[in-house]
Amino acid sequence: MSRIASAPYLLVLPFVIFLAAFFVLPVGQMMLLGIMPKGGGFSFDLFASVVSDPYYQRVAVRTLRISLATTVLSLLLAFPVALHLRYVSSRWQSIIVLIMVSPLLTSVVVRTLAWVVLLSQRGLINQALGAAGLEPVRLIYVESAVVIGLTHVFFGYMVVSLMTAIRRIDENLYAAAANLGASRLRQHLEITIPLSLPGILTGSLLVFILSASAYATPSLLGGLRISMLAVEVFNQAVTMFDWAEAAVISTILFVMIALVVWIATRALEGGRRKAIFQ
Repeated sequence: MSRIASAPYLLVLPFVIFLAAFFVLPVGQMMLLGIMPKGGGFSFDLFASVVSDPYYQRVAVRTLRISLATTVLSLLLAFPVALHLRYVSSRWQSIIVLIMVSPLLTSVVVRTLAWVVLLSQRGLINQALGAAGLEPVRLIYVESAVVIGLTHVFFGYMVVSLMTAIRRIDENLYAAAANLGASRLRQHLEITIPLSLPGILTGSLLVFILSASAYATPSLLGGLRISMLAVEVFNQAVTMFDWAEAAVISTILFVMIALVVWIATRALEGGRRKAIFQ
C-alpha cells in the first residue's frame, strides 16, 4: 500500500485506538463479568436468572415504553419548531436555537428538580388546582412524569437534528409543488417529511438512546415505583455491590438499545427510499 493510500487509515488510527481502549475494552470486560461472575469458567446461569425474572422483565418493558414515548413526544413537539425555523430570519433562528439548546447547559439534576417542584403533591400545579377548588392529582412517581422530564431534557437534541435536515431541502421543490397545485399540507407530506427522514432518524435514535440510559431523571421523577434498567444497574453496582448482576443488566440494556437502533435504521432508511423513488 502506497504512502498516499495509507494516509487516511493513519489519520483514523488514533481515534480507533482511543475507542478500543476506552469503549470496546470496558464493554467487553463488563460482558465477561456477567458470564464469569466468580472469575472461573463461563456460565450463563446469571443471565438466565435475570432474563427469566418477572421483575426485570417488567423493568425492561417499562424502559422500552418510556424511551419510545419520550422519542415520539419529542419528535411531535420538535418538528413544528424545526419547520418554523426554516421560515424565520437567521437572527431569529439563532435566538430560538439558543433558547432551545440553553437547557442543555444546565445540570440534568437541576432541571429535573425543577419538575419535582412543579409535579409534586404540594407542587405549583396541585397548589393551583387546590386554589381552583379541585382535588390534587398524582403527577409524580408515575411514568408520565418521567416521560415529561426526559422530553424536556432531550428536546434540544431533536430540534437541532430536525432543523439541520429541514434546512437542506431545496426551496425550488416547494415552488414546483405549488405550481402543480399542491397545498401547503401536501407539500409537507410529500416533500418535507420524506426528505427530513435522516434528521428524524438521527434525532429519534439520539433521544431514544439517551432516554433508555438515563439515570437522574427516572430516579427523581419515578422514584422506587418507576425503575428503569439504568437505575437498576446503579442500584446493583453501588448499593448492593453486586457487580456481576449489574454487568448482566448493563449487557441487556446495551443489546436492547442496539437492536432498536438496527430496526429503526433499517425501517426508516427503507421508508425514505420508498417515499423518494416510488
